[in-house]
Amino acid sequence: MLKVGDQYQTEFSITQEQINLFAEISGDKNPLHLDADYAATTPFKQPIAHGIFSAAFISKVLGMDFPGQGTLYLSQNLSFKRPVFPDQAYEVRMEITETMEGKHIATIKTQIFDKEKNKIVVDGEAQVRHMEQLP
Repeated sequence: MLKVGDQYQTEFSITQEQINLFAEISGDKNPLHLDADYAATTPFKQPIAHGIFSAAFISKVLGMDFPGQGTLYLSQNLSFKRPVFPDQAYEVRMEITETMEGKHIATIKTQIFDKEKNKIVVDGEAQVRHMEQLP
């Protein structure tokens, strides 16, 4: 049974090909994500991932790993602190901060860190419902 204080972390990276596919699916073809020449003129100096695409890795963890299958995503707030670059290592970190007795609802701190620099790139909090593992 999951409880307040339980934590989970996992690593991921995003490729430029995945960024290109996300741009096609979402329709967000901002050159900041797709055009290396354009991105070179920005403070980032290279293309960056869409913020919401990087946050999709939070969704993956919630639905597949922690709490896992059977989880219903109820809400999410996000703050994008730093860019996510292709082909770099990142880590999703989660911690249950609150549970609602009898409702199978948990509040989970959701964060993504640049693995090399150990700096937060995405900060947020989700509320989820899981039918089997929460009090």
